[in-house]
Amino acid sequence: MYSAIRPADADAGSQGSQRGGTPVVALTLMLVLVGLEASPAPAAPARHAHAFWKGIVDHGYAVPAGESPAALIEELSGYLGSPDRQLRDDFAYAIPVHWIYFDKRLAPGELQALLQLWSANLEVGLGETGTDTVLLRSFSTLDLSILAALDNERPFLTDAEFQGLLALGLRYLAKERDVRGYDERVGWIHATAHTADLLKFLSRNTKLKSTDQKWIIEGIAAKLEGAGSVFTHGEDERLARALLSLARRPDFDPSSLLAWCRRLKAAETSLLDAPVFDHDRFIALQNEKNSLKSLAVLLSAEKDPSAAAREVATSLLAVLVG
Repeated sequence: MYSAIRPADADAGSQGSQRGGTPVVALTLMLVLVGLEASPAPAAPARHAHAFWKGIVDHGYAVPAGESPAALIEELSGYLGSPDRQLRDDFAYAIPVHWIYFDKRLAPGELQALLQLWSANLEVGLGETGTDTVLLRSFSTLDLSILAALDNERPFLTDAEFQGLLALGLRYLAKERDVRGYDERVGWIHATAHTADLLKFLSRNTKLKSTDQKWIIEGIAAKLEGAGSVFTHGEDERLARALLSLARRPDFDPSSLLAWCRRLKAAETSLLDAPVFDHDRFIALQNEKNSLKSLAVLLSAEKDPSAAAREVATSLLAVLVG
């Protein structure tokens, strides 16, 4: 989903185990340890009509008198899976992003409750394709990205909770099979792009361990390789921005990205030399190349990149142009 109010630019979750990413078993264990893999909690029953939410938007996202922002966001969470794009995009995402990220109205305990609620939603219908259950998973992930963005500015997650959210995002990236970007009936779906946003903010966090960088890079590579179709709605660029967040870190470890470049070059040579055209492999390589091209452009625009980031940019150009 594209929105002018995404916190994505406010400062200007398998194949992973096959590619060396965090094994699903390890991810599941991490989720259990921090209590994020509970059964989905039922959303609060709707108390307010459409006009109530529209009034909030029309009045600059002011909190109505006598209302609790946290309680209203919990109620709005019931619309995250709605096929009505206004209820889902304009209300269930836009209102929380204002109250949580821009206005910072919620207390840590209220944020924790939303973390639990939205995390559980990622399990609902996971593995299905072509159904509306993806909307709840995708937009819950987008709302989780609000929490991740907030934690970079006003930390409220413990180290264990941060690791659990990272594990959840990588697990969801690996296991989500519905890669549709846009649908004429329901509007934006964008599960891959929304997961990329979550990973982008998590990649900026000081709680991220140096070893986590490898899991993020390999998880993204595996998603691009295993999507099954060429991304056409900007998902590859959104994933590139998650990689850019890593490249901007003072502790950035370029080894996994450099290994990816070498792997991609060899795979492309193998594809061209093969006696029979492998269409599935071509799709995978195209996705990877598109995302890395975006990363190369983003790195070229950096004003003062680190030596490690410059090394990656040079390697990317050698692979993509050579």
